[in-house]
Amino acid sequence: MVKLLDLSLGVSLSMTRFLSQEKTLNRVNQIKKAKLNSVEFGLLSCAIGQTRIPGINPFPTEKQSKSVAELFDNSEYYFSVHAPYRISATTEEESKLKYSKSNLSATLKVTDWLNGHHVTFHAGSFKKKHNNSHVEKVLKNWEEWRQEKAYNAKLAPEVGGKYNSFADFFTLVEITGGIDNCLMTWDISHDFARGGNIIDEGAILNRLEKLDQAFDLNSTNRLPMHFSGMVVGKTGEKHHTLLGKGNGVPWELVFSVLKEQNFLSKVNLICESKVPKGEKMKGNSVSDALKAREFLESNQVVKQYKGKPGNLDFYFN
Repeated sequence: MVKLLDLSLGVSLSMTRFLSQEKTLNRVNQIKKAKLNSVEFGLLSCAIGQTRIPGINPFPTEKQSKSVAELFDNSEYYFSVHAPYRISATTEEESKLKYSKSNLSATLKVTDWLNGHHVTFHAGSFKKKHNNSHVEKVLKNWEEWRQEKAYNAKLAPEVGGKYNSFADFFTLVEITGGIDNCLMTWDISHDFARGGNIIDEGAILNRLEKLDQAFDLNSTNRLPMHFSGMVVGKTGEKHHTLLGKGNGVPWELVFSVLKEQNFLSKVNLICESKVPKGEKMKGNSVSDALKAREFLESNQVVKQYKGKPGNLDFYFN
């Protein structure tokens, strides 16, 4: 049985300059009532200089950020931030790279106000052939700049969910593992959606081995991991859903390997489950996080994937 202290498990909490105090309090109370101990603050709709565009909001202020963090009463929570979608390390246009850096800077400020450990962000997509060397150069530049600016939160680009998004698991671990103080975010539903082989125990073990080689992971420097259900299409990710729905993300198999390898003290688990727009389902990210905790704290172990990858054509990793 896994000890609760080994687990860093939580859900997201959306934040903007115009955050609703009532909605925020409700979300905080949900997290506290469920006795989760990790929070990923989502700044997904925030952006610099585009506040008049519908759906785009300014970043939270220092006062707002610190007041929300204080609602959790103590320092036992593992905080992190998910950056806006306005960041791209794949673009080769200098103006877009400059704009991405501005949004990243604002995100890092908020993360430090929250005393967050890392910033998860989508590194961008490619319209043409993947230029991994360009992305590596950009990420190294951003990391050097982060240290010059004395931001504390670590950069953690995320495994992309679509075939044309940067990047698959092994590309990302190779690049970020070669950059001092950098991390990566392993979203297992994204990994699954883009054709990553996480339906085999040996393949999952290979991933854990690569992570151990690339990063100095421990209870205070955890690897960010996202999980949820996932609906998959011809280009990879279509949208997130609840655990057990969609195309059958093998979360129980992955979590079983984490348990057996004593890897749970090295990861920060964030549940991103949600009910897709227009569908009627019972559940949410909090209930799915509790479902995951119940599994992790039990003696149950899943050794074999029993689902069907659905319309995925092949697994290339």
